[in-house]
Amino acid sequence: MNCFLTSFVVTALVTPLVIWLAHRLGWVAKPRKDRWHQKPTALMGGIGIFVGAAVGWITCGELENLMSLLIPGAGIFILGYVDDRLNLKPHVKLIGQIAICATAMVGGVSFHALPPILALPFTMFWLIAITNAINLLDNMDGLAAGVSGVTALVLAFYSILAGDGSGAPAALALAGSCVAFLIYNFNPARVFMGDCGSMFLGFSLAAIAIHGPSRSAPNLILALLVPVVTLAIPIFDTTLVSATRALHGRPISQGGRDHSSHRLVSLGLSERGTVLVLYALTALFGSISLVSMQLPGMVVVVLSALLFIGLAVLGTYLGYLKVYPEDASPPAHVALIGGTLMHKKLVLQVLMDMILVPIAFVGAHLLRFEAMLTVEVKQQVLTVLPVVMVLKLAALAVCGAYRGVWRYAEPVDALKAVMGSILGSLACVAALGTWTAFKHLSRTAVIIDFALFTLLVITVRMAYVMLRDLFGLIPAKNGPSVLILGAGPEASALIRRLRDPLSATRATIVGILADEPNWRGRALSGVPVLGLISDLPDVLRANDVHGCILGVSALIEEGRKIVEWCEQYGVSVCPDPELVGEERILPELGSQTLSQPG
Repeated sequence: MNCFLTSFVVTALVTPLVIWLAHRLGWVAKPRKDRWHQKPTALMGGIGIFVGAAVGWITCGELENLMSLLIPGAGIFILGYVDDRLNLKPHVKLIGQIAICATAMVGGVSFHALPPILALPFTMFWLIAITNAINLLDNMDGLAAGVSGVTALVLAFYSILAGDGSGAPAALALAGSCVAFLIYNFNPARVFMGDCGSMFLGFSLAAIAIHGPSRSAPNLILALLVPVVTLAIPIFDTTLVSATRALHGRPISQGGRDHSSHRLVSLGLSERGTVLVLYALTALFGSISLVSMQLPGMVVVVLSALLFIGLAVLGTYLGYLKVYPEDASPPAHVALIGGTLMHKKLVLQVLMDMILVPIAFVGAHLLRFEAMLTVEVKQQVLTVLPVVMVLKLAALAVCGAYRGVWRYAEPVDALKAVMGSILGSLACVAALGTWTAFKHLSRTAVIIDFALFTLLVITVRMAYVMLRDLFGLIPAKNGPSVLILGAGPEASALIRRLRDPLSATRATIVGILADEPNWRGRALSGVPVLGLISDLPDVLRANDVHGCILGVSALIEEGRKIVEWCEQYGVSVCPDPELVGEERILPELGSQTLSQPG
């Protein structure tokens, strides 16, 4: 714990000096259209992070790690500092990163669980990838420092729980620096860490992440899985940004407001709320690493796969958000790829189901045998798994489970998935019974497998609807406040459209005025019924409403009254939610637009 406190105190004392010096020397980041901050903010906060961590490493007896951590860490810090001052070309910065990572590898940083011929490229790729992942994650006040701090604490506790403990002091010192820096970097930030801080944090986390698990993990799977799971959020953000920029023909090195954090804010979360959500997700994935030493390896793999499936679904949903200029059209070949992957999602659906099949099948046997699989059962499960996968995917295809559009999924799509799961399970029973006579396999596990797989394929297919409804509960920041006139199926459809975070017609729904007395005091899709349509004047007086939208057809005379009441309070009225603008409802319409069809 002394390592944590030492680094915390040093960073907490050095960072204010850096802020003062930055303003004196003009090291200030000014607001730009492609950046998130709104006011001039001091730069070079990474100096405080580096100094605090370095002092912590030295004073806590980490001198034996000079070659593997401190010296290359200083090198990556200097490279980041030069980049902050001179804005190095991407290829120049990459060459520098390769040289520094090679130094760390000479000092002993490596995936020791892998054969040397594989450890070299894997380690180099890992160090460079995570270094740049944290660099990309540094896009919102407190995000990179907080995620890095949580990750460092997880790595420290993992090292202690694994019984090794050698990586704990380095991780605790890094965590102390991050927590101290958050005093000045959490929203609203007084200082940014810059590349000198984010690259240093990324490299240090990458090196520490493979140092402990590589030596103490009981098997190769955990040695490779623990670092990836622990750093899942930076990997997720980098993957999302890289994929969306590539699909839109934009350089991956180009900055922008298209990160997962920016997209979450666009959905209605506050900046602080977004950062805290990503902290929580980092801790959730980190918990998998912490329990990995206590659980069988196959259980850890299944749990990790489920969490990564969840991230993939969230990333796909966030990818729908329009964050690039309307006139930024991708090249023809990129548009073709984007049309296949970003809109139809057929390839992604199949890939997800390919992962869900082993999750369900292996998970079913783990549940059946209480996670204690014998060697014979484990071998048989892995032997028949390819056949199970082919049969289930084929059954889903035959039942039309891949014909739907994920974004517009409806209960019928879930029904097709259920039918595909039933057909696939029956085919598996017939094939496995004929082939193996269920030797070393459990018939009960096959039933559990059917239940798990059905639940998973339904969840994945309805994930868009669930995410839409979840984020729809967050009030729209810039949309108008509206009142829905009328209750029933039409009003329910209106609520879904007006709440949809990805819709251009998103609005905050104040409430509903019903056209029938028995609706009073009830709620529709979670929106309260405030009274009858005749109560409109009272409701307009009591609430800040920009416009009223008809959820039912109105008679001519009733329509005239509605228009008169709305005009009296300066409120617009509209019968079509597609006419809702970003700032206000269209001006008052003639009463003939409110007439009953026919």
